[in-house]
Amino acid sequence: MEASGAAVVRFRAPGGGIVGHGVLVDDEHVVTCAHVVNAALDRPLRSTDDARGQIVRMEFPLLAQLTALAPERRARVDAWEGPGTAFDGLDVAGLTLVGEPRPIGAIPVPLAPEGCTEGDVLLFGPVEGRPGGWVSAQLRPIVKQYRQQIDQRAQGAHMAQPRYSGTPVLDPKAERVLGILVAAATARDDADVYAIPVPGLVAAWPTAFAPLPASPYKGLEAFGRDDAHLFFGRDAMTEDLVAAVDASGLVPVVGASGAGKSSLVQAGLIPRLAAGRTDWRFVTVRPRPHLAAALAAGFARAAGVLDPVPLSEMEAWQSRIDSLGIAAAGDLVLAATGAERLLLVIDQFEEAVDGSPATRELLDQLAKLVERERSDTVAVLTLREDAFGRLFVLPGRFGEVLRRTAVALRGMEPGELSQAILQPAQLRGLTVHNRLVRKLASLVEGRPGALPLLEFTLDRMWATLQRGQDTLSFEAYAEIGELDGALAEYADGVLAALTPEERSLVRRLFLSHLIAPDQPDVRRVATRSELRPAEWAIAVRLANERLLTTNRSDEGEETVEVVHEALLGAWGTLASWLKEEEPFRNWRRMLAYAMRRHDAGDESAVLTGPLLADSERWLEERPSDITVNERRFINANREHQDHEERRYRTLFEDSLVRMLTLAAQRADDARIALLLAVEALERSAEPAVDLLVRSCLRQMGLSEREVLQEAGYENDLRRTANRIRLREWAAGPPRRWSSPPGSTRHWALGDEDTSVLIDARGRVRVRWGAADGGVDVPLGAPAVIAACTDAATALCLGTEAGELHLYQITDSVEEMWQVSLPYAATCVAVDGQGSKVAVSCDDGVTRVLSAQAGGHEVLALPSPGFIEDLDFAPDGLALAVQTAGGRTTVWDLTSGKRRCDADAPVGHVAFSADGEYLVSEAPRRDNSGTVVFRLPLHAARLAALARQVAGGDLTDDEWERHVGVRPVTT
Repeated sequence: MEASGAAVVRFRAPGGGIVGHGVLVDDEHVVTCAHVVNAALDRPLRSTDDARGQIVRMEFPLLAQLTALAPERRARVDAWEGPGTAFDGLDVAGLTLVGEPRPIGAIPVPLAPEGCTEGDVLLFGPVEGRPGGWVSAQLRPIVKQYRQQIDQRAQGAHMAQPRYSGTPVLDPKAERVLGILVAAATARDDADVYAIPVPGLVAAWPTAFAPLPASPYKGLEAFGRDDAHLFFGRDAMTEDLVAAVDASGLVPVVGASGAGKSSLVQAGLIPRLAAGRTDWRFVTVRPRPHLAAALAAGFARAAGVLDPVPLSEMEAWQSRIDSLGIAAAGDLVLAATGAERLLLVIDQFEEAVDGSPATRELLDQLAKLVERERSDTVAVLTLREDAFGRLFVLPGRFGEVLRRTAVALRGMEPGELSQAILQPAQLRGLTVHNRLVRKLASLVEGRPGALPLLEFTLDRMWATLQRGQDTLSFEAYAEIGELDGALAEYADGVLAALTPEERSLVRRLFLSHLIAPDQPDVRRVATRSELRPAEWAIAVRLANERLLTTNRSDEGEETVEVVHEALLGAWGTLASWLKEEEPFRNWRRMLAYAMRRHDAGDESAVLTGPLLADSERWLEERPSDITVNERRFINANREHQDHEERRYRTLFEDSLVRMLTLAAQRADDARIALLLAVEALERSAEPAVDLLVRSCLRQMGLSEREVLQEAGYENDLRRTANRIRLREWAAGPPRRWSSPPGSTRHWALGDEDTSVLIDARGRVRVRWGAADGGVDVPLGAPAVIAACTDAATALCLGTEAGELHLYQITDSVEEMWQVSLPYAATCVAVDGQGSKVAVSCDDGVTRVLSAQAGGHEVLALPSPGFIEDLDFAPDGLALAVQTAGGRTTVWDLTSGKRRCDADAPVGHVAFSADGEYLVSEAPRRDNSGTVVFRLPLHAARLAALARQVAGGDLTDDEWERHVGVRPVTT
């Protein structure tokens, strides 16, 4: 109530005593009681002598906090209705400020547009020692003409006293004046006071206090069904439309943007049909987010379902439309409501056409309405003429029906335009200057899209009316910027009132969200979820200024859009923004086209080359201006492009590898052959290429096998001690791993914490610690091969009977599974995690079994010959198989393919800890001990070794002679 209080004025008698109050109702007018003016002029309180022309002084008491003293002003009495008794006479005085304008901070409080008979109110008056105080009260009905009762039994801190006379009766919520106090209680316990309501104030001074009639012009908004009494100039067109509805089940209304298609249907056609003898049911939908959902929600509302339509009802009606068709769904609505006919209006139908199969089916359903002799359901479509051109040529039933039944919305003739300009004003008791009517009509004639500008211009002129004016004049027309400047001037004014940060938000809102990317003259509907909170907040403010309009979709999501497309063409500031944004918008137009094609199922609609580069640049430079869907599409195309580049690079590299491999096989020079093979290996680690490099090394009389002079692989070789091969079983337990002299010889697998002891008779015992007696592992036949993990947590035993057993060892020994092998086994291995088991058999197959899946066979790897040893890679993804002939094959267990073949001495084989080498130990030829070899497995290791052996790289001449031009590398 700060602003309301600042409008209160106080009057004093010549001697200085407070005699009453009043209120500033606009920039220069004050209303109070006539008897208060008498007291201020030192006249008898009930004098009826005309006081007009007299000058009185008044102060603004609640502005005293801003200055040392309450500011004072002089006012002239210009309206006078003298007092009678407390309940007789109007007792109203109207004053006009003279000499000085209202003080800064004295914000007027206007009169309420109409009377009020109940509600909480506030009264202001004097309080000893203060500028004043508020009294809470309740408004009661009128008790006598121009007298309204006020009940003070609100138990406030103060009560209204005689010096409160003339104080405003304020509505604290609307901040409007509901009247002025005229008679106050004289006794402290008398709670009733009386006010002169607004109608009495208006009667006293109608030229100053009478509210201006509401504008009959719609501005940029379309006419609705409730505006039929304001809709003039379209009688002939309405009759044509009524006749079209009677003749056809589908009536497309086609016209330019701004020609008034929606207004004609809503304020012309529907009221005319409703006034006829037929009982019509009406429903209007807008096809967003898509036509199917809009129709389902519309039919649900037509059948009586209240907004917002529940999801279950939408789904039910969508199912009915899909299964029965639009005509039959309309029959269900009529049966549910008892109406005779249904008018389905699909406004802005151009938004419906998205090319989807579902929409095409609905178009066919709409076309079927024409096939009925007299359809009870009639669909009226409002359609922009540019979109009509695209739909006109559609193949199939709908395009043909559209061409046959379309109603063109013609422009208004001068006489019709004159009616639209003049008659709404006459309904409000005003008129428009004749010459101005002719001027406006001549400017709009032949410009169908200018009708919104005409309505906006007239609405803005109406806002300039002053009390007492009864004519819209040329002066008002010039003041608001005339027909082609009114809208731009108004929009610029709204923009100028914002901060620079807010103006930046408005610019982004229009350019990024509210204008169609590929059509700068077409508005776009934006959902709240698309906008940032600050953008939505500024959108709501612009909606309050009637530049935008907010709504809610059938799914319940809030939306915003430009109130009319006329704004897009008339606002010069927006045009300059669009010019500045032309490069960005041109890119966005191409992006939108690609996105539409992609959404329609066109797999070739991808961003490539400069368009993708521009998209990534704009995404980096203008991230806040890119929508979520655009960002997703750009990122998806970047991933697609990267995938394609990798694919093409792979194809090129594969082709080059084949050329290098063929060249190496044909080369006469062994060194050149090796370097060509190395070039191929550096591009492909395929087993064939790996084998080629190793073959080339052997052709040079060299081997990829390196003899290690120093130790370094002891831990890797120690792992081989956790395996017993058939060859070792035949030789008996080794002395170096046996128990003390005199005891039974055995193999010892595992570590000092958990060990597995196997004696020469194939009996197995598990022991925990050196002092532990251990437990025997029951077997039906002697164990002849064995393997365990380093810590002996998993143990695999193969028996003479051809059975394979897997045990889990914790603080006990638990058999997990046993399987029967088809042939005798020569060796077995367990991977480091105890998840896989590999076993080689005499049938030339090495089987990989799942330790977790009951010994299920995962892979069968061809391994001809006698298999000496097996070892899993540290990661368990590769398996080395060593044959008695000295060949070691490494298998990829993920793909089941051979990774490489290498020559290795017969003996134990093990992977190095990094998995890049195979380490093998074999006896020296002179039986003086063992020697350790390593073979490179990793392609880079093998290539480095081969280059070292070859002593350099291929020269450019060698490349050109054997392969061709050296490929460009980046």
